[in-house]
Amino acid sequence: MATTVITGRDISLSFTGGTDIEAQATSAVLTKTNLRETYQTLDGEAYKTTNIEASFALSMLADWGKANSVCEALWTAAETAPDNTITMTLTSATGAVFVFDAFPEFPTAGGAGTDAQTVDFTFKVSKGAVTETFS
Repeated sequence: MATTVITGRDISLSFTGGTDIEAQATSAVLTKTNLRETYQTLDGEAYKTTNIEASFALSMLADWGKANSVCEALWTAAETAPDNTITMTLTSATGAVFVFDAFPEFPTAGGAGTDAQTVDFTFKVSKGAVTETFS
C-alpha cells in the first residue's frame, strides 16, 4: 500500500459563525494529552489516567479590518464572553474530522518593521473533549 502524504494544506478549518480562517492560517495543530499518574507499588509501577486535556495552536496572518475578520471576532468573543466556547472543526482531506469547543483568546495587534503582522493562539479545549470521525 502506498503512503499518503498529508500536509497542512490538506486540512480545512472552520469556526462558529463561518469566519474565513483558511486563507489567513499558517499553522493549525490540535493536541490531545492523557494526564497520567504513576504509582510505585510493591509489584512495580501502576498507572492511572486522571484527566484528558486538549489544546489547539493556531498561527495566522492578522486580518484586522477585513470583512468577517477572525481577529476581530476572537477579540469580541474574548472580551464579551470569555467563558463561552467557540466550536471549531478541523477536517483532513483524507476524511478525518475533529470537532471541539475552545475558549476564545485575545489576538495580539501590531508588528515589527516590514514583517507581516501575525498572531499566535493556544486555545484551551473545553474538558479536553474532541469528537473524532474517521472515514
